Amino acid sequence: MTWPCESLSKTESLLPHVSNETTPLLSTPGLTEAGCLLSSSGSTATLSNEHVERDSVSASTVAKEEVSLIVRTSVPLALSALLQYSYHFINIVSLGHLGANELAAAALANMTLFMLVNAPAGGLTSALTTFCATAFTASSDKTLVGFHLQCGLIAVTVHFFMVLPVLLNIETILLALNQDVVIAHLCSKFVQAQLVGSLAWTYFECIKRFLQAQGNMKASIYVLLAVPPIHLVNTYLLVWSPMFGIGFLGAAFANVITFLAMLAGIIVYTWRSQESRAWGGWTRQSLFAMPQYYRFAIPSMVMVCSEWAAWELIAIAASYLGNITLAGQSIVINTCALTYPITGGLIAAVSNRVGNLLGQSRARRANISANVGLVLGGLAGTIGLTFYIGTASWWGKLYSNDPEVVAIVTLIMPVCALFQFADAISGMSGGILRSLGWQAVGAWINLPSFYVVGLPLGLYLTYGAPSMGVIGLWIGLCVAATLTSIGQSTICLIVNYSKEVDRCMAQVNKSRDIAAGSSASSEYSAC
Repeated sequence: MTWPCESLSKTESLLPHVSNETTPLLSTPGLTEAGCLLSSSGSTATLSNEHVERDSVSASTVAKEEVSLIVRTSVPLALSALLQYSYHFINIVSLGHLGANELAAAALANMTLFMLVNAPAGGLTSALTTFCATAFTASSDKTLVGFHLQCGLIAVTVHFFMVLPVLLNIETILLALNQDVVIAHLCSKFVQAQLVGSLAWTYFECIKRFLQAQGNMKASIYVLLAVPPIHLVNTYLLVWSPMFGIGFLGAAFANVITFLAMLAGIIVYTWRSQESRAWGGWTRQSLFAMPQYYRFAIPSMVMVCSEWAAWELIAIAASYLGNITLAGQSIVINTCALTYPITGGLIAAVSNRVGNLLGQSRARRANISANVGLVLGGLAGTIGLTFYIGTASWWGKLYSNDPEVVAIVTLIMPVCALFQFADAISGMSGGILRSLGWQAVGAWINLPSFYVVGLPLGLYLTYGAPSMGVIGLWIGLCVAATLTSIGQSTICLIVNYSKEVDRCMAQVNKSRDIAAGSSASSEYSAC
């Protein structure tokens, strides 16, 4: 992968026939196709007139090019998500053989860490898509991308230490909520043993997005392919080995080693790659950029947490319907986690692509790419819908021999199929909004959809007069996902992408000015 542009002197050495180009184009407000930017494949430096020529072809031709690029870049992203999920799967299988209390405590601990650390951090780091993807293609100084990475690292670190007192006192909190004494104690030990690993995971996510914004989608694959064997061996040694095994807490320590290995791996990869040139070193100016970062990061966190928290609340609500229903519900949720990476990979690919194109001032192609993303989201949702309906009658048998559990799975799967379709479009449109910097709009759509309409409706259908059981909860989720998909997709379709380019350029200029305060000699200008 080559850089879209370096400083003007470097560009001149590569392209002598444009040596007279000395005026920063970022300062031109209405410019739509300009600058020494990435080509449509994101691989070579090229001239603005080539972009104009490439983007002036028919919309169908542009759409075909975007489909090919997005699908290709989504594959490694989907594989990396599957590999990350494999760690959780290995833990569940291992702990399930230790006993019911250990499995329940680990599940509660993972849910606690997920809701207090992982989900908020996932939202905070998703703002890097907004900042890094546009900065990479809009600024001639690539260290502006690294400057935003610093903001992301600061944000997740501050959040971690804000929730740390809660995590350290989780046993007291659980007991106050009438949790079983044994489960609360084991959960507390598991959470505290895994704290360092959870922080390492948030840093890994930040660096991963830093690389993805520069078009490197395969870095996490290389790292994650190397780590699973280590995790598998460590899980055996620390949980089951007669010589080294310590049982229940061994699984938590295996997670810590795995997350630290992931972080070390992606740091070494980045350090040895040319993407490291976007890291300009630590600067105190990043502290002054935090208000600007939080303006996008907090709504992003709300968008992510609103849906993820709804999932956890649905799981809690289902637990009151009996063990059989809870078991069936867990199987379906586990299945959703296995199939989501396909859609998630497409979402990440489209988000970065649209962000890069906005930074390139290519409004028309960004618009078409976003529309292609919505279509691909609908296609992924349709595939998911077909899969869930087609496997409804026998899928539960892969997990359980209990006919009652299998019957619950068969009952839920068709409704879950409808949710998969709506959620795929909702996730894709949300990703596009993040690339546009419209997180606040997404948050205002998500919150009422889930917590004013979806969840109350699901609880009423389940426990109210209709008494629909677990199906009522899923109907509520379906309604919420449908509302968010309609609302967010409508915004994506009516956005004026030419104005978004101007807004993007203004945002990059603002970031450039804040970063430039740390080094008077640093040239922060647009290509």
